Amino acid sequence: MNGSSLATGQRSLGDTSAEFPLFPALTRGCPRTSTDEIAYPVEVVYDYGRVDRALFDQEPGPDLARWSPLLPPLAAPTLGEGGTPLLEFDGVHVKDESRNPTWSHKDRLNRVAISAAVAAGAPGVVVASSGNHGASAAAYAARAGLPAIVLASAESPAAVQAFVRAYGADRKSTR
Repeated sequence: MNGSSLATGQRSLGDTSAEFPLFPALTRGCPRTSTDEIAYPVEVVYDYGRVDRALFDQEPGPDLARWSPLLPPLAAPTLGEGGTPLLEFDGVHVKDESRNPTWSHKDRLNRVAISAAVAAGAPGVVVASSGNHGASAAAYAARAGLPAIVLASAESPAAVQAFVRAYGADRKSTR
């Protein structure tokens, strides 16, 4: 895992005074505030006071490494996501996310989400998606050596279905 994260712990969204160590990940919700009816999620707590302001003056890099202080510790290997160019056309700035590994901004999310699954010792991942998220999750799960199931509508685009299968995920149709 990257050692530069400023993540310090976990905090309940049901009662923000309920804080816990960063590990183990509380994947079933807050043990103190959750009930049989509702599992209150937790958020990662960061020591923002330790952020080096020079972080924001750096040139963009080829991946998310620049932002590691502001991300949870990352366990899974990268596919080279992030660092996509910001292009200017007649005064309009466009972020070219097609340069990510699966051609989607969802790669940033899945770099972090699949990494969390690896760190928590998850036996695999299951996602619901009508498109890019499923393909991206399948790719990142495959890279991390985790099996993946993607729940998607039968009407999801054929190209996305092909990507999901190409990455080795099991695609299940939903109604």
